[in-house]
Amino acid sequence: MPQALDGLAATGLAAVAAEVRAAAERRTVLAVRGSGSWWTDVPPGARTLPVAGLDAVSDFDPADLVVTVGAGTPLDRLAARLAERGAWLPFDPPGPLSRTVGGALASGGGGPLAAHYGSARDHVLGLAVVAGDGTVVRLGGRVVKNVAGFDLAKLVVGGHGAFGVIAEAHLRLRARPAADRTAVWSGGAAWVERASAAALAAASPAALEALSPGLSAQLGWGASWSLAARAVGPGAGVAEELDAVAGAAGAAAPLALDGGAPWTPWREAVGRWPVVLRIGAEPKAWMRAVELAERHLGPLLGASATVPRGTVRCGVERCAAGTIARLRAEAAGVGWPVVLERADPATRAAAGVWGALPPAVERITRALKATFDPPGILAAPLLA
Repeated sequence: MPQALDGLAATGLAAVAAEVRAAAERRTVLAVRGSGSWWTDVPPGARTLPVAGLDAVSDFDPADLVVTVGAGTPLDRLAARLAERGAWLPFDPPGPLSRTVGGALASGGGGPLAAHYGSARDHVLGLAVVAGDGTVVRLGGRVVKNVAGFDLAKLVVGGHGAFGVIAEAHLRLRARPAADRTAVWSGGAAWVERASAAALAAASPAALEALSPGLSAQLGWGASWSLAARAVGPGAGVAEELDAVAGAAGAAAPLALDGGAPWTPWREAVGRWPVVLRIGAEPKAWMRAVELAERHLGPLLGASATVPRGTVRCGVERCAAGTIARLRAEAAGVGWPVVLERADPATRAAAGVWGALPPAVERITRALKATFDPPGILAAPLLA
């Protein structure tokens, strides 16, 4: 079992900063822990820094469509709080709905809604971060245009905790949509590939996701490839958007689903994959990325492609670091990054969350790591 820091009472930002300072003085390696549902274990020798106590929604004005929230706040609790006031955070990363805001931002990956609303970074206006020496660093702010130049908050989001402990986030919201509907069509791999390309050219739904047969079956959407389109907004506009997708794809009558709840099983199913790799391909090359993963990884537990972004998630039971390295090498040849989004500590340490980077980028990454974590106590193996 992971060991918590002695005497930790992470009920506020000052308490977290004090604990990090104490760990820095002792050179104690820390693994930040929110709900513990994504990275369920910690590296050998590391001690957990639980931040679930940072769970306050401290500033929320629906008129501004901005919320300030503690990193330990569960996403489902935040969603319920926002819905009461007619606001919505279109951020649906894989994993249980109880994942914390900080953990989801640290991993950096969005879900199907990233097709229209962007990745985790696109929802963040600012952060409060505790650096590796205990210094509290505030990046960005509560307004949309707050920071000129390079936005360091974007570095921390997706940094898996390597550059600091996310303690608080200022998030951009949207008005809660009046209508929310999903249409699902099933077919062979070649049809889904063609249909997704046609739909992408003709429409702009909130989500346009291609799912492998294994994942489709888990969701009750059939045992073949599926193409799922989600539209949100005024009722008439939602119907028109889904009709446009169907017309472009030449699709028959779909499986029709109401609300956002049908996507909860997607989050839970992908969140159960022991090893998750995220490939950043081009929108029209997502099937090539799936095939690349299958060549190197063998049979997949499932694959899900966010078509408008070209992002492909693939799940397997286990994977050797050398296999990941070879997959990354081939993907790098066509300019596709491969993030090891989830794995056991030994695989993360051997393969690196980001893997090998171009020399210039690696030098910058190491310099930033040294700046934000001078004692080197934040356990997040980004590089191979």
